[in-house]
Amino acid sequence: MATATTQAEVYSIITSDEQATKLFEYLVSKKKTVISPAFEIVMGYHYPDIMEALKVTSMESVSFAKKLVQMGLASENYREQVVRCPHCNSEYTTVRFHCPFCNSTRLSKDLLVEHLADGIIAPLSNYKKSGSELVCPSCKKKVKEDDLRTMGVWYSCLSCGKQFDTPKNSYLCLSCGKSFSTQELVISFINELKIKPEVLDEFAKRHMLLTPLLNIMSEYGLDAKSPGTIVGASGYGHIFSIVCTNHNGKKYAFDLQLSEKPVDETAVLGMFAKVVDTKPEAAYLIAIPGMVENGKKIASVYKINLIEGNSVQDVIPAIKEIASKIKEIKDN
Repeated sequence: MATATTQAEVYSIITSDEQATKLFEYLVSKKKTVISPAFEIVMGYHYPDIMEALKVTSMESVSFAKKLVQMGLASENYREQVVRCPHCNSEYTTVRFHCPFCNSTRLSKDLLVEHLADGIIAPLSNYKKSGSELVCPSCKKKVKEDDLRTMGVWYSCLSCGKQFDTPKNSYLCLSCGKSFSTQELVISFINELKIKPEVLDEFAKRHMLLTPLLNIMSEYGLDAKSPGTIVGASGYGHIFSIVCTNHNGKKYAFDLQLSEKPVDETAVLGMFAKVVDTKPEAAYLIAIPGMVENGKKIASVYKINLIEGNSVQDVIPAIKEIASKIKEIKDN
């Protein structure tokens, strides 16, 4: 997978593409980190999960799978070799065997077996059946399968009558109807896609939890983006979970920190480093399920507003109140 220096940047890559966002929403809902290919005669190889999530064709699912890898959102593991028609690129192909003498495709195939008792080697069809048993064409004795040893395969041409052990082969495209040789065929690969669990977790955390907050800000008529970027005095663009901008261009920065236990002070220090350079109108740190005491003290000193709760639902009232205040500033 192509490297993305931070989880926030990975999230930004996903949300920059509408189809990628839809696919990751689907993967989160299905709890899937692997996108496997499948094969059907008419459709060829395709990715059912991508087709279902994006409502695209089988060919479009393969194209989008390649795009995911190019975006650095998935890695590939080899799954299967694919033979394609050189004329129309279809995978709907079949092998045809030919007589090496007259080129006919009217062939019969037989096993070449040896009768261990007397060493006679002959096609299995020459062992005449006596009821349900076989009879050796040489010694005329009844034989069982254990009395025979497979030596190879034997072909007969039903057109010219000649026999041989190795037929010629060609390929027929069942889509365009054209024949082609081994030298002409196109070989490609179909791969299984793997999404890093941490990438999916980051998307779930940021997208699924931030979406309700973005919807609230939208309801208040605010221009809110997630993730949002503010370019600092250094010229570097710092990424926040949400950035709101008012009519005067004033920016309000929000960061979301989610943990199994109270968020520690490093989250405050990390946000402060961005705030010092970007100087937003106000900075808010959403801590779920709350902030440690030392973090609260540091946030107070650094003028970072804390929004705490056990879940997103707990912080919604505070977000509504803040959005209302920002809206009032915007309307004045």
